[in-house]
Amino acid sequence: MNKKNETTAVNNRQLILQIASRLMMEQGINDTSLADIARECGISKGTLHYYYPSKSDLIYDISQEHFTLVKGNLLKWIENIRGQTSFSEILKVVFWSFLEAETRTKLHLYLLQEAVLNNEQIRLRFQESYREWRALIKEELDIQFDLLRFNEDEARALSFIIVALIDGLIIQRIIGGDAIPMDDIADYLDR
Repeated sequence: MNKKNETTAVNNRQLILQIASRLMMEQGINDTSLADIARECGISKGTLHYYYPSKSDLIYDISQEHFTLVKGNLLKWIENIRGQTSFSEILKVVFWSFLEAETRTKLHLYLLQEAVLNNEQIRLRFQESYREWRALIKEELDIQFDLLRFNEDEARALSFIIVALIDGLIIQRIIGGDAIPMDDIADYLDR
């Protein structure tokens, strides 16, 4: 692929992601069809299918783009405050970073449902993403606390707990009801 075609492909993919995100936020995931997205993008359904063979693939990339952005912002923030704040404060920022983007978290839950119920491809992608997230969290725990506070097994176990907590807190936030006691949760994990 030459440079011009490569640039066009990146631009088309980005346009599709932006428009699909907007439509899904406005209309809901189930009420947004690939035909709607193609029409809004000004491309044919065939072109859309070239980039995204299924709606699940498209939703997955929207979610991944969001989590990549969140991850980048969190890593930059953690690097700037390394050694200057408590584990509890880091947890609060991490949790709120995910919870504040409600529409994207709804897309994440939709994908989780697809992964659990019937989509092996998305299930495998989630397994890969969760491994990445756990490795990142464990690495930050190792760096931030220099294994003085957590031994290898504890840091690994805590990485699983944090990833599971993020998914659970997303569900609770979307369902609503009682306010999430984020300070208490983070303080408890910081014991």
